[in-house]
Amino acid sequence: MIAAPKPHIGRQVAHFEKVDTSQIRARFSDDMKYRYSLSLPFFGEKSRTRTAAIILKNPSSADCSMADKTVQTAAKVLYMAFQDVARVEILNIFALRGTLPSDVVKAHYAGIDIIGPENNQTICARVSKSDYIVTAWGGANPIPKSIYDGRIEEIYKIIGQNPQAAVFRKAEKGSRQYPFHACYWPHNIRFAEIAL
Repeated sequence: MIAAPKPHIGRQVAHFEKVDTSQIRARFSDDMKYRYSLSLPFFGEKSRTRTAAIILKNPSSADCSMADKTVQTAAKVLYMAFQDVARVEILNIFALRGTLPSDVVKAHYAGIDIIGPENNQTICARVSKSDYIVTAWGGANPIPKSIYDGRIEEIYKIIGQNPQAAVFRKAEKGSRQYPFHACYWPHNIRFAEIAL
């Protein structure tokens, strides 16, 4: 087996200002190779009681103390778009950390598990307690479609285990299969509910 190059972990930025950073919780593998979840609670507002889970492609540098650009943008947009949401659960279809999707491809071809041994269990647990689920993993490139499409099918099966949750994606761009990636969301986007 060929050793995979160490993934590039990119620049960190501050968490969105409405996130209560003292209450953020993250679930990493012991070796920090995988990030399974990042739970971002907003500062308390009586009108905010619900949870939104957002599912992205793969995690980068965000942790309990700092965000990355995608996590910062996702938290800000969901705060504005879903005015009853008190917490955002950040999840990923691949839990292997790496800022560049090419890191995921290289790791896959080096024989590394890019999904993560505890990822499906974590996604299932977080989705089952979410009122809204937002898909935002983007297109396959550069991950081969044969890998990517199969993984998306698995994710939709997991999402389907919570029939009470409403599932959304960005309305104007993307598709059910390849919802527009949250990294590129403008701050005032419109969401469309999708059928499973």
